[in-house]
Amino acid sequence: MYQTTIKGDKRFHSLSEGYGAPVELFGYTEDGETPMSLVNIALASCVTMCLQSYFAKYQGIEELAIQVDSNYEEGHFTLAIHLPKDLILENEQELLAFVDNYCRVKKLFREDIKVDISLAK
Repeated sequence: MYQTTIKGDKRFHSLSEGYGAPVELFGYTEDGETPMSLVNIALASCVTMCLQSYFAKYQGIEELAIQVDSNYEEGHFTLAIHLPKDLILENEQELLAFVDNYCRVKKLFREDIKVDISLAK
């Protein structure tokens, strides 16, 4: 179970109380994080954790520097995975299928929300 309490004090401003440090949210990105930017952060974080799980499970790598760049615009998320250059990836499609199968945040989206995940070239 996940839970949070959100307190709003004025238009386009809220503060969350959940499991860690409070998160201050705004209505516009120029002011700080927004609800949509948190969705973007949640998706990219979930993908990153799935990648870490894949490499731990299939290649025995417990620590790996991974970067995921995520972008959202008009119902479309685009994520680029950056893996270490010296990492040997045996099967790119298997990796992406693993993420698709295990990313719980991605599974929350409606079917018309497009999510493209690929390895950065």
